[in-house]
Amino acid sequence: MPTVRHPWPHDRLLVEIVWEPGSLGGAAHAVVDVLRLINRLAATKAPTETPPLHWRWVRCDGRPVATPALARLPAHERSGAVARRVPTAYRSPADVVVVPGWMARDGPEIDQWVGRSSALVPRLQQTLAQGGALLGVFTGVMLLAAAGCLHGRRFAAPWPFFVSVMRCASAAGGSASDSIDWSDVPDWTSDRGVWTCASPVAATEALLDLIGRTALADLASAARDVLIPAPLRQVVTVAYARSAGSSLAACRAPHGSVERARQWLVKHLADPYDLQALARAAATSPRTLARHFAATHGMSPHQYLERLRVERACQLLQTTDIPVEETGRSSGLTSPSTFRRVFLKHTGHLPGEYRHRYRLRTLRPR
Repeated sequence: MPTVRHPWPHDRLLVEIVWEPGSLGGAAHAVVDVLRLINRLAATKAPTETPPLHWRWVRCDGRPVATPALARLPAHERSGAVARRVPTAYRSPADVVVVPGWMARDGPEIDQWVGRSSALVPRLQQTLAQGGALLGVFTGVMLLAAAGCLHGRRFAAPWPFFVSVMRCASAAGGSASDSIDWSDVPDWTSDRGVWTCASPVAATEALLDLIGRTALADLASAARDVLIPAPLRQVVTVAYARSAGSSLAACRAPHGSVERARQWLVKHLADPYDLQALARAAATSPRTLARHFAATHGMSPHQYLERLRVERACQLLQTTDIPVEETGRSSGLTSPSTFRRVFLKHTGHLPGEYRHRYRLRTLRPR
């Protein structure tokens, strides 16, 4: 696997979230949910250690603000919310500044928000200059543009406010030719320390990618497994939940031969691969099935089964204490050497290492 470059070698990060009553609450609280989950995952490995992530809230004028009502956490939950003083283990200013954006009707209203937030411009510039990171979500991208933080960088911005982005970038001293590199991706992008989201729903994935570039990459990857849709893992999980440990619940399969074959693979995930039996279940010939399956899923039935088995193994390694060898057998990879080889090919890790790095539950007492 490619080596992950960590902008911050230390494993403690302070995140600053810009908040006003008109801010996008969903995006802001999605950020907090990511931070909370990563802290909880870290606690499963080191329950007595200080949480790796701390966060604080600031107003548009840069002054501290109390935690928004929707973001207040239960007293019993250990979190990284900073109420008064930042622990000495965390740098100041913040390592990451998040601008979740505002609910605005039009460009002039965004201009008003950007004007009210002018005190934050030096803070954004300083964070970036000191090697930190910025995350702009939806209309929050406008403030990054006004601070000159998007000059020469590729960024994503909401299409209804593209003209406003150009205006903010131009007002910051850059011409359209050298400051506007608007990405046409539909969700989010990153470039040299700046993450931008064209939509509020992309905030979770963008922040996970940001934290994944730090020394907390393993925790971010484990959190991503929980928060970001994983179609294959969802398939095997639902299938085994329905089976209740014995057999799959009866359900009517769609009439398409490819879908019948896919469901048969899920149901017989742990059985030896048999193309003839698969073709019979799909009511077609092996050659025809192989051709149509590859056209639909971009891979052969055997390759699809192999990926299902790896996803099943990942699920067991992250959420159970089943021995590694038994995990392989339960996933249809009965030979330990084959299990290690196939798992390493798909994940870049050996099974035992994967469990150690991405475990989602606390170790049980022996």
